[in-house]
Amino acid sequence: MLVTVIGGGAAGLISGVIAGWNGARVTIIERKGKLGKKLLASSNGRGNFSNLETDENHYFSNDLDFVKKVLQISGVVQTLSIFEEIGIIVKEKGTKLFPYTERSKDIVDNFKYEIAKHNINVVLNFQVEEIIKKENKFLIKCQNKSFESDKVIVATGGKSSPQYGSNGNIFETLKKLGHSIIELKPGLVPLKVISYFTEEISGSKLEGNVYLTDQKGEILSKVYKGEVLFKKGGILSGIPILELSNYIHPLIENGKDIFIKLIAFPSYSEKDIYDLLTKKIKFRPEKPLRLLLLSLIDQRLIPYFFKRMGIENLDQPVGYLTTKDIEILADKLKYWDFQVKDTCDWKDSQVSLGGINTNEIDPYTLESKIIPGLFFAGEVIDVAGESGGFNLQWAWSSGYLAGISSTT
Repeated sequence: MLVTVIGGGAAGLISGVIAGWNGARVTIIERKGKLGKKLLASSNGRGNFSNLETDENHYFSNDLDFVKKVLQISGVVQTLSIFEEIGIIVKEKGTKLFPYTERSKDIVDNFKYEIAKHNINVVLNFQVEEIIKKENKFLIKCQNKSFESDKVIVATGGKSSPQYGSNGNIFETLKKLGHSIIELKPGLVPLKVISYFTEEISGSKLEGNVYLTDQKGEILSKVYKGEVLFKKGGILSGIPILELSNYIHPLIENGKDIFIKLIAFPSYSEKDIYDLLTKKIKFRPEKPLRLLLLSLIDQRLIPYFFKRMGIENLDQPVGYLTTKDIEILADKLKYWDFQVKDTCDWKDSQVSLGGINTNEIDPYTLESKIIPGLFFAGEVIDVAGESGGFNLQWAWSSGYLAGISSTT
């Protein structure tokens, strides 16, 4: 049995290894010159490879029931069993799972050992240009080379982070085979807002609870917690912003005005903040306004904060502030909002929203319902997860299922 895996990322690695374990002669084809490039960069190289809370509610897809069925067949427990067998020791940090060393490279190196042990052929720097099904065989072609195979697993990823190998070219080939594509959009990506952050503000952070609303205040997303990062040119980033980006595209396409709501100081009420400000003013009424918020928010954010309120003179003594002024300050410190303009581009995204329509894939095998012998794994399918290990867990789950199904 010849099985060819197109794509050398996380889903490609595990599907190739599982097929090899099951006795297939396997070839892994990778467009770049190295296996696992995106995996090596995951969590800034720390390798957050899964999450103990993995279920379909942490994913975005046109069919979450499809995701549920795959995860029920091959979930976190299955992945941990495979990782134990190939020698990866695991560390838990909250619900997130890492290799004990917190090095993505250790995951890749263990998979490389399995590839060598089971004589899996690896072909690097190979851009697939065409897949042809003729009778019971596949022909996988590039400009001057081709491979014949009994089964094919497509694990090429989507279009996110093209610097690591995914460029989306495979989708035209899959369309020629009869598959339909849910339009791809960048996910887990910084957001552009209708506001301007100068170079001086860039890099500052503000912690809080963050969610999306429409103009009427209706909540349009989950509430995420963490640090929001301000970047020059009106860009917000940080884990909560990346999470919210997965909701943005359909909302904008429906013509809605979308707002990011940031509730700062989660452990303080607005009254607590008012009392803190009042006390600071009482102790040092002569202190200039620009120093009032030191130790409350990042110093780089202070001029921007007052500018939002229409206050330009930051050298005036805080003692001049009235009770009403302090109430307004406390309110504005607690509740921040930004109108969303768009997401940033593919190079800044961590995952692709959209992909192969799940209606055309058998959820119990991940085999194409259109082309027998063709299987899919990972981000190429219309499934994208939240951050925190969910996307890599999808790669392991779908890759395992595609690998084992291709050999039975």
